Amino acid sequence: MIYRFLKRVRIFLYGQSGIALIEFALWAPLLMMIFMGGVELTRYIIVVQKAEKAAFIISDSVAQGTTAKTSDLDNIMTAATQVMKPFSFGSNGFVIISSVTQTGTYSASNPPMVSWQYTSSGSNGSWTHASRIGVSGQMAALPGSLTLNDKDNIIIAEIFYNFQPLISTNGVVSPATVYSVELYKPRLGTLTSLSALPFWLLTQGAWL
Repeated sequence: MIYRFLKRVRIFLYGQSGIALIEFALWAPLLMMIFMGGVELTRYIIVVQKAEKAAFIISDSVAQGTTAKTSDLDNIMTAATQVMKPFSFGSNGFVIISSVTQTGTYSASNPPMVSWQYTSSGSNGSWTHASRIGVSGQMAALPGSLTLNDKDNIIIAEIFYNFQPLISTNGVVSPATVYSVELYKPRLGTLTSLSALPFWLLTQGAWL
């Protein structure tokens, strides 16, 4: 009886049949966390790249116009939605377009000013963000300590995206605000005013 008991104990202690299953059970949570973390990091990098591209397209498109009209900017906003796909931009994205102008020689007492500003938050406007450039009619905080010459005018596009991981506790990427900014100088003159009326109404007084 004692011999049989000791034999069974020895078989249990030196048995190999369940080691692989036990090791998998121990490592599975860590492997899953690494996998999900990799997925979330990849999603975050893609969102950053798409935000940079959207800011570039918007600022470049606005700078190519001869006038700045809200109707045209409304149409340009669709570019951000298209570029950000398959990520939803309607409830998580926010776009701010600013026109910044320098009048006179730059100095601490004569900084560039925000001539006008246009904001759009996609379809429902459930998520917004304050501009890092400034607000209309006030001093502009230019990115990269940029300075302008007298009569310079630039168009700045800011993209804010409310990034939310698929799993908030993935241990690698947390919820974050993705920010991208791009600026261009208008090609065909200055864009120092923003109009809510179509261009043909502005140029034909008889129609007003």
